[in-house]
Order: sequence, then structure tokens, then C-alpha cells
Amino acid sequence: MGKAGVALFSCVLVSACTSQHYSKPVIDESKDIASLSAQYVNATRGGGWDFTSLFPGKVYHPRDGYIHYNRLWCLDQGKGSIEEFQSFIADICDSKGGEMDLDWCISGSHSYPLFRASIKPTGTTCTGGDVAASVETIEPISSSTSSEWRLYAEKKGFEPPQR
Repeated sequence: MGKAGVALFSCVLVSACTSQHYSKPVIDESKDIASLSAQYVNATRGGGWDFTSLFPGKVYHPRDGYIHYNRLWCLDQGKGSIEEFQSFIADICDSKGGEMDLDWCISGSHSYPLFRASIKPTGTTCTGGDVAASVETIEPISSSTSSEWRLYAEKKGFEPPQR
């Protein structure tokens, strides 16, 4: 690795480890659940050493028609809480005309999945003593009525209502 490679690696490492100031998101219909969740996690994370930001948390799966977001969250309870995140997700679901059923946001009128958002404590703590949790979301890339998305949602545990 040359001098330029070492300099680039050092810049990436420093930017990942320095404290950044993020604000909690507001409901925005133009943003996907993954982006809103990432913004919430960044605004409420504890500690200054965040190596998880070096890895992509949001991944597109075009063949199966969904976006997947997964992140380990070192929660600074002075900035936010699991319950506050769940309430935020429920408000997003409501703004989309849906209702939460466990981790699933389900369309109120058609009973199809709009997205899934789960957050679970890992049972461990992070380096600074903050609670560790795992945040995961899945959502359709384009339409929540697409057959690819609906099949994937069923694979991930969505059960359509019996008529």
C-alpha cells in the first residue's frame, strides 16, 4: 500500500471514529424506511468509535424486489430509546395508511405488507456501557403490491390475512 493508500485509509478510519452530529429524522414520504432508520440510529448512537459505519447497512436486492437494512446499534439512552424508535416506525406506518402488526406495517385497506422494521436488544453492552441492539428493516424497492416483494415478505414471516 502506497502513501496515497495509507492516507486514504487513515481518512476513512478517522471519519468513522470521530463524533458526528446527527439529528433525529422526521417523517418524510420521499425517504425509504432504511434511510430513516439509519438516520435515527446515527442520531442516538452512543460512544465515539463507530466501526459499523464502514460497512454498508442498506443493501438493494433488485431481483427479489426489496431493500434490506441491518445495523448494530449502541443506544445512548439519553438520546433515544427502543420504545421511541418503535413509536417513530408506527408513525411512519400510519402516514403510509398502514397499521403495525408486531414488526410488520400492513396496508389498512388491502392487507398487504408495506414494510417490516424490527429492533431487538442483543443482551450485551457496547464498549462505553451503552445497550446494544440490532435494527433490521425490509421494504419493497418500488411497489408494495409487486409479486416479488410479496413473496419475499411471506418468506420473512408475513402472513396475509385469511379471507
